Formats: sequence, structure tokens, C-alpha cells
Amino acid sequence: MLIGCILLSIAGGWYLYNVVEDKNAGQKATEILTKFNSEQGHNDSAPIINIDGDAFCGKVIIEKLRVELPVYDEWNYARLKSAPCRYAGGIETNDMIIAAHNYKSHFGSLNTLQIGDEIAFMDAYGRSHLFAVCELLKLDGTAVSDMQSGGWDLTLFTCAKGGEQRVTVRCKRK
Repeated sequence: MLIGCILLSIAGGWYLYNVVEDKNAGQKATEILTKFNSEQGHNDSAPIINIDGDAFCGKVIIEKLRVELPVYDEWNYARLKSAPCRYAGGIETNDMIIAAHNYKSHFGSLNTLQIGDEIAFMDAYGRSHLFAVCELLKLDGTAVSDMQSGGWDLTLFTCAKGGEQRVTVRCKRK
């Protein structure tokens, strides 16, 4: 009985930790987005916007999910805790891959998108790039080459529950 209570306490603590981490990530992304929006379009010489020492290449907008998030120009795990990151490729080369945590405030509902749904990427210059969802799949967490293959104009991905697979959304430019 005591072990059961201890395990329930650990599970409850882990759940609360995840809820707080999700909330903090959403707040941080909102703070960054506010600064990004005030700088966007005022930068004619570089494809990035610097905010508090970090570089951002644009923002991703998924109206269906009520998501508007800044996108770090380079991926690393620490950055991923506050906003999506450009994992590989680029918007101008039609091969951008964006990774985000599966927080509710980030890509947690990515698996609810459907073929034909629209995703927008607004670059640092203020130009809008529109995409349509063409494929939804789950890839193995170690399938890096599969993530980067297929000639997709935009790919979004996040961890599935359990973390062993990646919810992956493939898009073509509209």
C-alpha cells in the first residue's frame, strides 16, 4: 500500500511538472513572439531577427490549432523548451523542417491536422509563405533520414506520446 501511494505521488508530481513546463513554454513563446512581431519587416538585410541574443528565422501560424509561434533559426534542446526550432533546410530552398515539443502551447495538437489544412510561415522580412498539409504520419524517433527525405516544402514534427515516435506533418507550398 505504501509503495502504491509513493508511486501515485511520483506520477502526480511528474504530471504537475509537465503542466508547469508547458505553461512556462507558452509564456516564453508569447514573450518572444511579441518582440518578434515588433521587429518583423524592419530588417531588410538579414533573414533573421535577433531577440535577446537569440536568432529567429520567422514564425509558424496554424490557425486551425490556434498556434502562432516564433521559430528559432537553429535547433538545440534548450531552445526547444521555449519555442519551435528550424531543424533543417530553409524556407527559400523549399525544404524547411521545424521541430517543437508536444506541449499543448506548441505542437501538442499537430496530430489533429488533416489533409488540406493550411499552415503559414512568416519570415523575418514579413513575407507570408502558405502551405497545405499533404501527409500525416508517425516516424520512428531515430528515422532522421526519413524525416529529411521526400522533397517536402515544409515539414513539422513533434514527439508522440511516449517519445519513441515523431508525429510528422508534410506540406507543399500553395
